Amino acid sequence: MDGLKRAWGIVSPMVIFLVIEHVVSFFAAFTFMNSKVDAAEMLSDVQVRELQEAAAEMLVNNVLLMSGIAALLSILIFYRALNKEWLKRPYRILPISGVFRRYIYVILAAVGMTTAFNLGVNAFELFRYDIDYAQIARGIYSEPFYMQLLVIGFLMPIAEEMMFRGLIFERLSHYGNEKAGIILTSILFGVYHGTMIQMLYAFVFSLLMLYAYKRTGTFLAPVVFHIASNLSALAMNQLRPLSAMGYSVGIVLFFLIGLFGLYQLKQSKLFKVIPLQKRRMGDISVEEGE
Repeated sequence: MDGLKRAWGIVSPMVIFLVIEHVVSFFAAFTFMNSKVDAAEMLSDVQVRELQEAAAEMLVNNVLLMSGIAALLSILIFYRALNKEWLKRPYRILPISGVFRRYIYVILAAVGMTTAFNLGVNAFELFRYDIDYAQIARGIYSEPFYMQLLVIGFLMPIAEEMMFRGLIFERLSHYGNEKAGIILTSILFGVYHGTMIQMLYAFVFSLLMLYAYKRTGTFLAPVVFHIASNLSALAMNQLRPLSAMGYSVGIVLFFLIGLFGLYQLKQSKLFKVIPLQKRRMGDISVEEGE
């Protein structure tokens, strides 16, 4: 029974978010359909099907708006739950230096690695081997740019960080070995994104965001990493295709920028751990900067 409770604690944030997404879409479709007919009007089966198809098309054309509303509602729910998880820690983390410097390194790592990856995907046209990824990308990037910035750039990163590097990772670390928690959190993050390219991308970048989390000691680090990463991807999408030389130089240059940011995070001493009680902390640990 305890095992089932733990398993539910791990998957429940994803379930809650998916349920919220479906509820938001249902109410949007319901409101749309009601706005198109009078309350007393009787519709034929053909008219009902046409109305349902129109509602489905409306949802497809406003997928970012639906996702943004779901993300905002999820943030409000996850915020309280995440604070409860942090209160269970037998320690507190105290920043000791580089309060703003740490975020510069995080942004460099995020922008460098994200841009290098996206340049590689575009250079080798990997999207041709993942039809689902190409279709999703076309749908998302066809929506207004301000909506892309708001939802993809800010709301979704915050909601996803609360889900994965927040609730799921925190609970996995509390339940058992932290290293296993890092791997499992990243696997779940990859599966959550669905398509082949996104699964690989999400798995690797989850590891990077958890590294930023561990090296800085603050949950804000993976949030900043995720936001900077998504904004970089949006900026890349606005650029015209490059030459073969341009792709090669860009991949190497931005990869080195990303490595520099990660190296500086490794070398910097940014926090210390303050135990709240004198007892062995087991496998749950926070890596203090070396």
